[in-house]
Amino acid sequence: MKVRVRLFAGVRERAGRDVLELELPEGASVADALAQVAHLAPGMPLVLAVNREYAAPDAVLQPGDELAVVPPVSGGAVLDRPLSLDDVAARVRDPRAGAVVTFSGVTREVEHLDYEAYAEMAARRIDAIVADAVRTHGLCAAAADHRVGRVPLGEPSVVVAASAPHRGEAFAGAREIIDRIKAEAPIWKKEEGDWVAGTVPPIAGAAPTAPSQVLDVALGARLDHDTRVLVVHGADEAEARVGWLGGRFHQLRCETPLALGRGDRIEVRRLGDDELLAEGAVLDPAARRHGASNDVLVRLTRLERGEAVDDHEDGGGERERDRVIAPPPLDAAALALERRYVQAGAGAVADETLSADERASLFALREAGRVVLASRGRHVHVDFAARTRRGA
Repeated sequence: MKVRVRLFAGVRERAGRDVLELELPEGASVADALAQVAHLAPGMPLVLAVNREYAAPDAVLQPGDELAVVPPVSGGAVLDRPLSLDDVAARVRDPRAGAVVTFSGVTREVEHLDYEAYAEMAARRIDAIVADAVRTHGLCAAAADHRVGRVPLGEPSVVVAASAPHRGEAFAGAREIIDRIKAEAPIWKKEEGDWVAGTVPPIAGAAPTAPSQVLDVALGARLDHDTRVLVVHGADEAEARVGWLGGRFHQLRCETPLALGRGDRIEVRRLGDDELLAEGAVLDPAARRHGASNDVLVRLTRLERGEAVDDHEDGGGERERDRVIAPPPLDAAALALERRYVQAGAGAVADETLSADERASLFALREAGRVVLASRGRHVHVDFAARTRRGA
């Protein structure tokens, strides 16, 4: 049978066309189709989408199936126009909500980024991710949009909003949505002429790939969120992706499991040159994936103190939600940035003027309640917030 396969991003460029026609025997599987296009991406793991769903290698193809080759992804609505954080926030307004969390991922350090998407499938996948987050975290509502085409410096490529009765659920829901969009939506990013390496999306019914182990840890240095690193414990090591939870607390999503127990010491090293980035202790060697929230910081602080913690205690029980503690102490970089906001007074500092490291410190300052959003893309120290709102 003849089948038409849509191509995207680097695979499309290597083939020099948007669609390939393949000749396959009756009863051919997804693996058979992938074998015929593997030469277009040597060494790159590919996934086949069948009728806009990721398909397992042993799935049997049928005449008339809509096929698309999906290289590793780096990515609601998929829009070819500027995004509005205000619009996506308005879509989650709900009288039950006591917290609304928004996220805007913007182009930084380069003049522009170019995005390409399998738009029909990406929109469906984003809708499913949002619906899952609403159910999982008990959100009132959630929404997300992703832009395609050219996104200039300082403009958002993706915006997310989540509303919930409490801030913990809103933070966790928004974090899950953006993390899953980047990992699952068939959206690809080109930076300065090169396609950015992404992640292989998960396939329903197939054996899970990374991460096979999630560690909650306390480190002696703050690492950037979403950085790929090497986790070392004695003679054992595993590649991992960093999730920053606030202050010294991080989550390491390891691609291969390590034999670790609570309290074990680990090193985190840079991939490639083996530079030591941080050392620390394992708080939970079998953690669940979650985002930064006060509930998470409560749990990790108690683990670091050596207190017993019921793993189900932070899953929605009022007993844990009502425990409120101060966020972890600010490090030197965050304190230095706070002085900049104090010096600016009521003149809010524009986010676009911050370096990548300062943006990480801004998150810590917001978690600690030291700065607040004065207007879109501009923050002000809490001491001057009232005057800013009065227009002083």
